Amino acid sequence: MILKLMFLFSVSSPPEISGEIDPLARVYTEAVRKLNDQHAQKPGKTKEPELAKKLPRAAREAMDKLLKTKDSPPLFESLVNCGEAALDLDLLDDFERVRSRLEKASPDHARALGTALSRPRFLLRGLGGLDSEYLQSFAGVFDAVLDAYQEVFGFEEWSKVPGKKLRVKIHLEDKIVRPPRFEPQYPYHSQIDFPVIDQKTLRSPTPDGKFLFYGLCHELGHVMAMWGNQSREEDHHAWAHYTGAAIVEHLAQTAKDRPFMKNLSDGRWRSLAAEKKRLEGRAPSLADRDGVLALLIALHDRVGPKAIGEAINFLDRQDRRLRINQVRYYTFKELKTGLLATLKSPESRQAVERVFNDQPPR
Repeated sequence: MILKLMFLFSVSSPPEISGEIDPLARVYTEAVRKLNDQHAQKPGKTKEPELAKKLPRAAREAMDKLLKTKDSPPLFESLVNCGEAALDLDLLDDFERVRSRLEKASPDHARALGTALSRPRFLLRGLGGLDSEYLQSFAGVFDAVLDAYQEVFGFEEWSKVPGKKLRVKIHLEDKIVRPPRFEPQYPYHSQIDFPVIDQKTLRSPTPDGKFLFYGLCHELGHVMAMWGNQSREEDHHAWAHYTGAAIVEHLAQTAKDRPFMKNLSDGRWRSLAAEKKRLEGRAPSLADRDGVLALLIALHDRVGPKAIGEAINFLDRQDRRLRINQVRYYTFKELKTGLLATLKSPESRQAVERVFNDQPPR
């Protein structure tokens, strides 16, 4: 195999034998995988743009040769694989080179690869015919949501692997069957799967009542924190509802006049105010979803969401929590510990004790 690869790199004319394509693609995709593996094992403070610069010269040369290879179905499949690998390392220039090649030679494969857009905190991939203009519009919404998370909670870590950008896979569908969801299975980054039905702009709720904007805010809550372990969902799925409602409410109040909010009216139905009214008289507890939601809202009101965010940041800096496929999993016992360790005033710490002990506020 080594001799064969050396031969491939020495060839000056485009290879014509389809069997020579896979080794070239493998050089590129394996180089990306190796860099990401090394980073995931010891991320340090390296950011993804710096990580991408470490791609070996041999991998870049393999990509160059692959792009010059004569058309064939195996080539197109290899190019799609390399384009997806490029997205795994935020190599947008390589992705665009692949997409441009496929658009000319095999539009169906270009459509399967989709479009992409990279911003400092995230990378978007558009599928099903979503163009770059749509991604630009969506990026404005996502930037605003991330800014709101920073303003409300102040989280320091956005991805399960420090230094890696968030990913959102946006795909156009005739009908939304599955709502937006956090996909924790990817080894190198946190990704949200996001279906849409409008090819021009993000509208929410949809005509059939799908709260996509709230769903985006909700799924980011899962990205920030999962609860329990493989067999026990300790928060009963309340955490992401709490964070999602908090962010939707915040943006409905602070960004209502901004253009991106024109088609986003989820705040009329999804808000902390609505949940407080629904849960009026409900005591905080860990027994069920509404009890956990009441507990989180009580903490939100008594010590503030920034205190909750700083408690999570405190736990992240210690890095002693359960991790499943790199995803951070917390317990409410740990959250209480983090709150008590980071809150300054005795009154705030006493408020935390009362919430967790299911005692009414004094």
